Amino acid sequence: MSEYKLDKWDLSELAKDPKSPAFQKQIRDLEALAKKFEKIKLKLEPKMSSKKFMDILHEVEEISEKMSKIGGYASLSYSADTQSDEATSLMTRMSKLGSEISNKILFFDLWWKIQVDDKNAKRLIKDSGELAEYLSHKRLFAKYALSEPEEKIINTLDVTGISALVKLYDKMTSAYEYKMNVGGKTKKMTREEITNYIRSVNPKIRETAYKTILTKYTENKGVIGEIYQNIVLNWKDEGIEIRGYKSPISMRNIGNNIDDKTIESLLTVCRRNSPVFQKFFIQKAKMLKMKKLCRYDLYAPAAANIKEKNYQYDKSVRLVFDSLRRFSPKLEELAKKVFNEKHVDSSIRVGKRDGAFCRTLTPKITTY
Repeated sequence: MSEYKLDKWDLSELAKDPKSPAFQKQIRDLEALAKKFEKIKLKLEPKMSSKKFMDILHEVEEISEKMSKIGGYASLSYSADTQSDEATSLMTRMSKLGSEISNKILFFDLWWKIQVDDKNAKRLIKDSGELAEYLSHKRLFAKYALSEPEEKIINTLDVTGISALVKLYDKMTSAYEYKMNVGGKTKKMTREEITNYIRSVNPKIRETAYKTILTKYTENKGVIGEIYQNIVLNWKDEGIEIRGYKSPISMRNIGNNIDDKTIESLLTVCRRNSPVFQKFFIQKAKMLKMKKLCRYDLYAPAAANIKEKNYQYDKSVRLVFDSLRRFSPKLEELAKKVFNEKHVDSSIRVGKRDGAFCRTLTPKITTY
């Protein structure tokens, strides 16, 4: 039985070395497919046969899969090392390529949303098999779609606009290093390392960890605040002013294929039952033998006398597998697939993007 070790993820399934001829061929093949697809524009007709429509959809799938692999390689490489000039440059190049490819096949997306009448849309959706839900969801965006030239402008500007701001935030905050006194010694840590102390059994250590993290962000609040403000304004300007959504949350709801009424019902129930959370915090304070919880105590262990344990990485992974197996052997099988294919980036290092996330590039590739 092989041992699980802290390591970076293996991206070789997505693409080879960006400097290699093989990578350049991936790009050329993708561009050729997109160029060929453009010729379909004059052949689009709402009354086309279901077979012809499905053939077109499969071409869109192929282009999307190839772009996802190249773009995914760039994105995951950047997440692994946000301070790398090479990874940053590749990320920018692939974002631009993605925008160009999207603009080439955009006409089909708009045609399906706007130009196909309901009768033919229902007929084509009925015969589309597993793509039916995807096609139905696309139609919800019809009233918020813009003209093709306008959509192309937004796609192009997003690369150097909203996407660039998010990348700047990641690059800046992933470089943060935190100094904290632990056991009489000053330790230099990444965000991931210091976050462990937020769950300490010692309330003073929890508070110090929180304040150390927040102090670092406070030092850069001007820049971070400006980034956040511009992202919010971009969301509002494009979504509300240009596309005509009713509210910022409506944009997110439609994107998630949920209607506003459902979400409002959810929020209403949550507000009505807010005392449940208050009771929970009161009970947790009692368990921790505290009069009242502070912000620093939210992630404290639920028992005041619990003994902290440290586990080696291999042991930790196997404990997770064991827990999943007891709930569902299928879940354990899927989790092992992610680890065994080295689709987990587990090593701790400066420059790596903070926080855990899951990236599904295509249905054929195991999640990273």
